[in-house]
This record gives sequence, structure tokens and C-alpha cells, in this order.
Amino acid sequence: MNTSEFYINELGRALSEQAPFIQTFSVDSSSSLQATGSVTLLEGNVINIEITNQGFHSHQARELPFETIEDLLQTVSPLYARQRRSVLLDALEKLSSNQPLNGGKDKREHCG
Repeated sequence: MNTSEFYINELGRALSEQAPFIQTFSVDSSSSLQATGSVTLLEGNVINIEITNQGFHSHQARELPFETIEDLLQTVSPLYARQRRSVLLDALEKLSSNQPLNGGKDKREHCG
């Protein structure tokens, strides 16, 4: 991959993975050192996001760079955090309901 495309590809990939938990996003500009985009949160407000070699930044977050886009979005959007948590819990519940208890082994002893 061309190094000048790394940040734009990484920002686009990271945001597309978050599509179920945001309204819309766009990747607006990039260089060999960074890429910027905008995200419309579930609350309806738009934030600008930048990715650099230090991580993900947003002026709305007012914190140091975030290592992941998930951490940044959880900080700026309570609805993102709630929706993501709900989807994860639903997936865990489906997994647990489909798995037999004790690995499917019957632990009762049989008398002969």
C-alpha cells in the first residue's frame, strides 16, 4: 500500500466498522501524515475526527489522542456507547443460549 494512502484507508476502515453505531461519516482529506473526516453521531451532531501517528483526535473530545476510534466515539456520544453495548450484549446472549451447558457433557454418573 502506498504510504500516502495509509491514513485515509485506516480512517475509512475504522469508521465503516462503526456504521451501525453512527448515522453517517465521510473521509474528507488526507496527506502522508494524517487524514480527517466527519461523523454524524446518533444524537445528530457532527464531529470532526483526525487520525495521525499519535492516534484518533477530535476537538469535541478535549482529551489526548485515543488509541481506537471506539474509545473516541464512546467519549463523545452516550448513544454510541449505549447502542454498542446493547449489540454486544445481544450477541453474547445469543452465543450463550446456543451453547450447551458443561460443553454438552452430561456429568451425571450412571449406575450400572
